Amino acid sequence: MLGVIRLSGKLIRGLGGQKSAELVFFFGARLGSCRVLRVCGAILFVLLGTAVRSNGQTWERLGPAGGNVISLVVAADGAVYIGTPDGHVFASRDRGEHWQLRGRAGDSSDGRFESHLDGVVQRIVADKMRPERLLAAVWFQDPAQGGGVFESTDGAQHWKLIGLGKEAVRALERSESDPRVWVAGTRTGTYRSTDDAHTWQRITAADNPELQNVDSLAVDPVNPEIIYLGTYHLAWKTTDGGKNWSSIATGMIDDSDIMSLRIDARNPRRVFSSACSGIYRSDDSGGSWTKLQGIPYASRRTQQIVQDPNDASILYAATTQGLWQTTDSGENWKRVTPRETVANAIVVLTAGNSTRILAGTEAQGILRSDDGASSFHDSNGGFSHRVIASIAAAPRDPSHFLARLEDSRGELFESRDGGTSWTKFSTAGLTKPVAELYGSSSGWWMSFADGGLAQFDSAKGKWRSVLFREAARHSPQAFGRAGARATARSAVRMRVLLPRVTAFVEFSGKILVGSEDGLWTGAVGDSEFHRPVVKSAVKGEMKSAAKSVPRSVQYLFSSQNSLLAIADNKLWASDSAALNWNFVSSPANVGPANTGRLLWIQENLRGSDSVRFLGTDHGVFLSVSSGAWQLLSSGLPAVASAPMANSGSLALVAMSNGGIYRSADSGKSWERVDTGGEQGSVAKILPAPNGVFVVASRSEGLLRLTGGNAAKTTTGP
Repeated sequence: MLGVIRLSGKLIRGLGGQKSAELVFFFGARLGSCRVLRVCGAILFVLLGTAVRSNGQTWERLGPAGGNVISLVVAADGAVYIGTPDGHVFASRDRGEHWQLRGRAGDSSDGRFESHLDGVVQRIVADKMRPERLLAAVWFQDPAQGGGVFESTDGAQHWKLIGLGKEAVRALERSESDPRVWVAGTRTGTYRSTDDAHTWQRITAADNPELQNVDSLAVDPVNPEIIYLGTYHLAWKTTDGGKNWSSIATGMIDDSDIMSLRIDARNPRRVFSSACSGIYRSDDSGGSWTKLQGIPYASRRTQQIVQDPNDASILYAATTQGLWQTTDSGENWKRVTPRETVANAIVVLTAGNSTRILAGTEAQGILRSDDGASSFHDSNGGFSHRVIASIAAAPRDPSHFLARLEDSRGELFESRDGGTSWTKFSTAGLTKPVAELYGSSSGWWMSFADGGLAQFDSAKGKWRSVLFREAARHSPQAFGRAGARATARSAVRMRVLLPRVTAFVEFSGKILVGSEDGLWTGAVGDSEFHRPVVKSAVKGEMKSAAKSVPRSVQYLFSSQNSLLAIADNKLWASDSAALNWNFVSSPANVGPANTGRLLWIQENLRGSDSVRFLGTDHGVFLSVSSGAWQLLSSGLPAVASAPMANSGSLALVAMSNGGIYRSADSGKSWERVDTGGEQGSVAKILPAPNGVFVVASRSEGLLRLTGGNAAKTTTGP
């Protein structure tokens, strides 16, 4: 993680060369070719993985460790770089044992191109003559935005777009014999540069669909005019720099998506390719292919093939069902990681007689082997790049978390020390995909993606589903014609529903659940939920109070005095018993009569005033004691947001523009507090004591914001 602090009027930055007036040092490990200032004694101590701002504010990565590694590369100076699915690039100077966040490909710090936070770094290529120069093939997850070729000249700290803007670049290679020649593969075809990536020319016909949707490339190590091309539909080859192309599919199963191409380092006529139909080898420069056996069909999606630089007969295949190794040029294969490992990238590091293998995975981050792939271990020091899909905190202990990670095959993780350490949490009893997690005084709860709710039974160590029951009358036909009408009036049965849960709050010893099928309530220890009911004024008959609120409930909030709800894009308020709901007006440009959505509602007490904050598509609004709604500005953009969090006198809110904003004056003014390392989509913000916040990011894992001065008024986002 980049570190920035001030000491004696000097700005100190971590990772990378700076102006001569600045002091430069590296957090934790040797910086290699960059200038290093060693600060001794107790003058300065900076935690690895912590960013420090000049106002005393710090960001820390809490984990869980690991994340989705899309690409790996080794630079000429031995530095190893990780590419991620949100543009961030991490670096290691100790052969993959510890990692630091360097920068983001796709983020325009100088404003020369539109910034993006969803750049998938599909491939990184290191310049062998300039160790800190890297080029990256990037495509954006928003298909309309394309991607491009990005360059860094300072070891991945800063990136700029150097070509193929708006093209979704999926492959990138450089000629070994002529370093001026680069080749890039995109969704629309293949491009070539002969001036070291400064300008690009299309070398495949724009109207030939067979040469579009490029997934892989290889350039002959001796002749840069010979290029191999892998597409969604088989492989192609040119021997004249792209003037003419020929299909090289003999021996391949038709309709194979060629995901990786690897030319043998010692025999250019030998080429390996991986496809959705398996792994192939050609010994005649692609003239014909032999399908290699040994890797089962279930593992057929091979993302990358890598050759051992010291032994050409040893190759590794990164597949969707583990990392595989061959020691006889592909004749026989063995899986060297667990089957459930989804491997995306591999690098083999050599130093003398020592060989280290690093495998980049979809969920576990980096796996490391120092014994020839006989065993692998996690190697994620400083690399925490998880997708937090949902998180909950225990109401009585704000340092006790339960988190669900989107990239961990349904695994749950628990932390009892505010995110410093994590352990896997039981998933026993779960048979369906989980949607959200909730904390209550009785323990953990979760909702399911297809409907229903479960509570964790700590005594049995497993999850148990809870029931949603409501009264339903039998049809008259069930009682015959005689007396059917009279019988049916009194014949009531309970039916079990499976509502899709959208909100969960605890209040007054009860739990209120919002769903797409209305409101439900139950006692904290109950295993069943029912509709909230209240006595009717007519003959003491019981009726459902939920009928006064529209069926589709999007959000619930409980305060000391009342309950608030968003249902059918309208605001509602109730007493603490959730029995009598009343409509509440919303701002003029949002709500049921307009296009803007209501997203969340909160209420705080400020002296004798009741202060409500409302999140909408058009910004955050404030209302004091049920007065008129006022749009909060003074630094806060008028866009959608995640629910606000409050800790002491501070408020924190994450906006859909990727920024995180803080206010220290009850929302009157806001300052943006995220750096490039924290910017992105946020799932939830959890307040902690003493002005501390824990931010659950959908790309960066769990982050903690500590310290900082009072908010300063700014004029824009």
